[in-house]
Amino acid sequence: MKTKFMLITIFILLLTIPVFGQEKKVEDASPLFLWSIIIGGIALCLAAIGGAWAQSTALQKAVDNIGRNPAAADSIRGVLIIGLALIESLVIYVLLVDLIIYFVKWGTYTW
Repeated sequence: MKTKFMLITIFILLLTIPVFGQEKKVEDASPLFLWSIIIGGIALCLAAIGGAWAQSTALQKAVDNIGRNPAAADSIRGVLIIGLALIESLVIYVLLVDLIIYFVKWGTYTW
């Protein structure tokens, strides 16, 4: 059942490829827009890598400490959840900044 669903999903996604061919050329875009997309993608990748590394390190330390002192599991778990939420929020902030940069209409704003 899963294989059939995946094949149908891939087939439907492949049908949408001609729609993207109707967009205007990349040469029509401003060089500033193109560089903002590239730098935004790099920033999002670095934020995701840093966030994943920080979350894995926090989880590793929490599990290690719970293994050493099982009585403190409740307090460690609470602090861990708050810490993971704060780490994940940083990655979401980078995503929001990238979306803002992507949807700015370059050249239409004046000082």
